[in-house]
Amino acid sequence: MTNFAVGAIFGFLVCVWAIGTAPGTAFSALWARLEQVQEMSATASQAYDAMRPAHSTIAPMSAPATQPAAETTVYR
Repeated sequence: MTNFAVGAIFGFLVCVWAIGTAPGTAFSALWARLEQVQEMSATASQAYDAMRPAHSTIAPMSAPATQPAAETTVYR
């Protein structure tokens, strides 16, 4: 986990350096984007829940049909 955190911070700083902006500005833009994604995800989740009926009238699927065990043949 420590290596991941160090890599994420290092990667963020490299990206900030590459685009030529201040780390504070880049972090606030990233934070705003993450909040926007979270809001869109919550909206999509609510829309999905609204499409699904609370009590479905469709019967649940039964267990798949299985074939009976093959009879063993005895050769004499």
